[in-house]
Amino acid sequence: MIRLLNAIAFLVAVSLAVALYLAKTEAKGAQERLEHLQAELAEERRQISVLTVEIAHLEEPDRLRALARRYLGFEPLDPNREVALSDLPMLMDAQEPREVERPGGLLVVSDSGDSDLGGGPQ
Repeated sequence: MIRLLNAIAFLVAVSLAVALYLAKTEAKGAQERLEHLQAELAEERRQISVLTVEIAHLEEPDRLRALARRYLGFEPLDPNREVALSDLPMLMDAQEPREVERPGGLLVVSDSGDSDLGGGPQ
């Protein structure tokens, strides 16, 4: 009976030792994966900061102005070319718009003397 208890205790100790070994190797593998992921994360953050600096460089107003001059022929506006709103011609005539009734019961507002507004059914 004591031999049986000793054998069972030995088997339990061996199984606990194996379980401890497996848990330790699994934890070590998880630690290595974590370190690998942290290294990848640091590299991604470094690349993000490099791209942020590159975007800031590409969006510099002086650089964009030089490119617009070189490739598009754009130049800054001359302040003498500015006009006041009162200098612009009026787009609407002074006459009131009139209503024209079309076949089918459509009511059309016309702002010119022409009753045909072009393209509608008559």
